[in-house]
Amino acid sequence: MKRVLVLATAMLFVLSTSLSERSNAQDLGKILRGGVKLVGIGYLVKQNAKALDKFINEITIRHNVPVNQATKVVPILSIGDKGYVGAAQVMGPKEMVNKVQAVFQIEESLDRFRIKVLVPSDSLTGLRRVEKVGISALIDVALEGGFKVTHPKGLGGKEVIAAAAVAVAVKNAGNQLNDVINKLSLRKDAAEFTKVIPMATLGENAYIGGAQVSGASADVDKVAGVWQYEDLFSNGMFRVKVLIPTDDLNPLKLRRVDGVGLTAVIDMRVMS
Repeated sequence: MKRVLVLATAMLFVLSTSLSERSNAQDLGKILRGGVKLVGIGYLVKQNAKALDKFINEITIRHNVPVNQATKVVPILSIGDKGYVGAAQVMGPKEMVNKVQAVFQIEESLDRFRIKVLVPSDSLTGLRRVEKVGISALIDVALEGGFKVTHPKGLGGKEVIAAAAVAVAVKNAGNQLNDVINKLSLRKDAAEFTKVIPMATLGENAYIGGAQVSGASADVDKVAGVWQYEDLFSNGMFRVKVLIPTDDLNPLKLRRVDGVGLTAVIDMRVMS
């Protein structure tokens, strides 16, 4: 790992010589640190992809949610940051999952919503969408220190009201959000249907935002919501957020809707 970071630093230093002479040392330092971070994330994801994929499937099954499609862990590339920003588990038909090399993340804002569109691609150098593949988990990578276990807190009155407000807002804006996401994600398969629904966390049993799901019309119609639960892998180096499209909003009845995957996640800012 250290060798990779040293090589990355050297490479970025050479590239930096083409920058304008007006760039000061502080700007150059930020560029180098950012570049090393992006390279480091890509390296860690590649080295741990198979182990992460197995881990995610095991904890999903542990919650009595069977895994009935092919899965694979690939890096997430941010179009905004132009580099690796994390990883994702993709899910779908085996022949389509095998084509996926990366997930491209495109961010967009709409009123109080921040949208992260997630597009599976068969290339690391260009966005070429792989149809019929969705996201089943998101993975954050810690290069230093590691993530810590957090224990859910009880919901007070304000939190309950905020969670309810998120659910209502996502439902009301669902069609508009869905249209925006479809335009950003280069969707071409007319046989794939999409809709935006609320997303809740199992840790607090509260709505935390929304998600776009995609798949065959009959399957998408069954989805009532998306449940997210978190776990840590490799001593906190990776924080895994498993995302389950389910036909019931009761957390005790987690039943994955097969053939449906996520194609975007939506955060919402609640006005105080």
